[in-house]
Amino acid sequence: MISKRSMSIKNKKVLVIGAGGFVGRQLVTRLQKSGAKVTAVVRRRKINVGGVTVVRGDLSSVAFCQRIVTGADVVYYLAAAKKNIAHHTAAPFDFFYDNVEPLLVFFNAARQAKLKKLIYLSSTIVDYIADQKQLDGYVLGKHVNEFAVRAFAGQVVFPVTIIRPTVIYGPGDNFDPATANFLPAIITKVLTAKDQVEVWGRGVRRLQFIYVDDLADNLIAAAEAKGNFYVIGDHRAIQINEIVKKIIGISGKKLKIVHDTTKPDKPTQLVTFNNLVKPKTSFAKGLQATIEYYRKKYG
Repeated sequence: MISKRSMSIKNKKVLVIGAGGFVGRQLVTRLQKSGAKVTAVVRRRKINVGGVTVVRGDLSSVAFCQRIVTGADVVYYLAAAKKNIAHHTAAPFDFFYDNVEPLLVFFNAARQAKLKKLIYLSSTIVDYIADQKQLDGYVLGKHVNEFAVRAFAGQVVFPVTIIRPTVIYGPGDNFDPATANFLPAIITKVLTAKDQVEVWGRGVRRLQFIYVDDLADNLIAAAEAKGNFYVIGDHRAIQINEIVKKIIGISGKKLKIVHDTTKPDKPTQLVTFNNLVKPKTSFAKGLQATIEYYRKKYG
């Protein structure tokens, strides 16, 4: 395991693709504080971090990809087309295509780059590929992209690393009820509920998490690591019912938990991690910070 003291990103020219996303914004901020010379690539979202160069463009353009990768030392590829499972299964090809095509275009443009390292952010969600009852275009895209990363790594002279995190959470997450994932969605439900909160299924599934700051630490460490594959997360698994109770407790409300057993329970799939930097944020502390962020932003 790499200690924080051994990280050396200072003065490196770092390109963060997908910098406008949840993880990207946090990573850019921490890279800038670490002394890296950061170029943040976004498509639409604004990002305002002092000392960071922001570039807007479309990754489906080979010319754009060639331009942004020129001169970079380290590339973080975080870009992804992602909402939630309802959207991913309603339009599986759209999400598959929108995740795979930009990566292939970028790799084709970057194959002659003189990089010191390329890091691709995947997800442990690819472990669910064999259990899909509905086609999830995001899962399929991430799954195929890992094969693309490995093929690319076999043909370039610089090292390429896959980082596969478990469920990411923390301040800055997406709380839009139409597109939010489980944790921000249930936080929103609890904090806006009056008498009760609905939980799909029996609520017995257990989940593992990684706080966004801890993931950023591991991503920065990956720039110096020699390995090419890391699974990142906190080994502690928490049952959905327990998560909801914790959120209710922090909210200070007296709410009844109602289970909708017509909705399916996903199976528990626990993961073994090989973190570069040991996660330091407890779930209780991270959950508190996430709820405080929600309250400040959404009232």
